[in-house]
Amino acid sequence: MRSKVQYIFFFVAVILLLPNVLMAQTVMISYESLIQERIIWGGVVSILVVLVIFLEIVRRKQRKISKQSYLAQKEKITFLEAKVRDIEQQKTKPSRVNKPKFEEEVESLVGGSIQPTKQEVLSEMEVEEFTSSRMKGVHGDSLKVVENDDVGELTIMSTHNLGKSKLINPKEFIENTLEEVKPTLPENVSVAVQIGGAPMININQNVFEKAINALIRCSANTIEGNGKITVSLYASMGEAQVSISDNGKGWGYDGQDTDDLKTLDLAKKILKSQGATFDMNTQLGKGTEIVISIPNKK
Repeated sequence: MRSKVQYIFFFVAVILLLPNVLMAQTVMISYESLIQERIIWGGVVSILVVLVIFLEIVRRKQRKISKQSYLAQKEKITFLEAKVRDIEQQKTKPSRVNKPKFEEEVESLVGGSIQPTKQEVLSEMEVEEFTSSRMKGVHGDSLKVVENDDVGELTIMSTHNLGKSKLINPKEFIENTLEEVKPTLPENVSVAVQIGGAPMININQNVFEKAINALIRCSANTIEGNGKITVSLYASMGEAQVSISDNGKGWGYDGQDTDDLKTLDLAKKILKSQGATFDMNTQLGKGTEIVISIPNKK
């Protein structure tokens, strides 16, 4: 009986004390959360304070730099203003010269007019026009300006390996070449294009383009009156072939410009060095056809 009473008292005590224990644990957890929250807020406030201090330091530094720059500019402006005043003070008004009277006095001393004659003016203009560009006779007495120094360019190409060979589309190559050369041709020469199927070609595009452009320009120089140059692209024996034909006087005619003949030799040398073959068929008084066979690999 006594042991049962003890058990009952123990059970009642546990029931009475359990809420207090649970409440104490809850209070402890809440206290720890409060401490953590205060630590976090304290960290945030500290970061904000540091940021504000940093921004204030930067602002003061920029203000100091701006002030120094302003003072330097002000000193420079003051110096320039003083310099301008000194120059204005040193200026003297130039004396006026009666030009007509002066010329009359000079003419009386030399015994003649100092004004250039019409013939002298024309001679000076002709010399200036001739020396400013290379001139070439076309259609008798008419002149045209040759702006392209093909001999010089091809000489450089023949002595220097400029650029590298690469696989390109022959159609695009011909189109780009003609687009570049057409503006350099005289107005009396038209260009016709015939493009057929052709295999890919492996060439140094820069070298080939310069050589073909030079040949087209020289072919145009053989044409008197209205003429035409036909550029054709086609395939033959597994190679791409480019044909340049004209209805001019034919290469090698009497009186042909030596620069054109030099251009022909240089172009042949360059094209052959790139693995191409060069054939030429000319008929005096009828025209010339140049056929260039371009390999698709080297």
